[in-house]
Amino acid sequence: MPDMTSAPARIGLIGGECTGKSTLARRLAAALPACVVDENLRAFAARMGRPPRRAEQADLMAEQAAREDAAAASCDRGVLVADPAVLMTAVYSVLYFADDALVPRAVAHAQGYDLVVWCAPDLPWEPDPGQRDGADHRDRADAIIADLVQRELRPRGIPVLHVTGSVEERVTAVTRAWQPGASEAPT
Repeated sequence: MPDMTSAPARIGLIGGECTGKSTLARRLAAALPACVVDENLRAFAARMGRPPRRAEQADLMAEQAAREDAAAASCDRGVLVADPAVLMTAVYSVLYFADDALVPRAVAHAQGYDLVVWCAPDLPWEPDPGQRDGADHRDRADAIIADLVQRELRPRGIPVLHVTGSVEERVTAVTRAWQPGASEAPT
């Protein structure tokens, strides 16, 4: 039984669109068990009927971080899964606006995760009208993530686990890495 007197451990999910983050979050919620913080960007796009503008990115990132903190305060489980991690707002700012101004704040926030799970773009891409732009955008996001992992996260000692394969393989990889004394330790 988790110690409810302390904050839950945090897992942040990263990956481009249609890399299985939300499916993985739901499956981890049952497997670990964990509380899940849903994506603020998805709610924004549904509410506004459009993607965010460049000037709205910082507020979206701050709201995602606030949602994580609020969920952590009420989480009755020992783990909180951020779907996605705040870092994805910075990735999208680089991808869509060639703007890396949010990267330092996003990386600083990532230092609060106990594990960052990077979802590979090896699942079939599926359309989600109004939410997804295409497999090429997913691949470009993955390249930005690869650069950030190499240049920003790993040098700061932020544990990153790159997951591939089926949803079941991904859940297994995360649960193995999450266990004390795990043989699949993130790098």
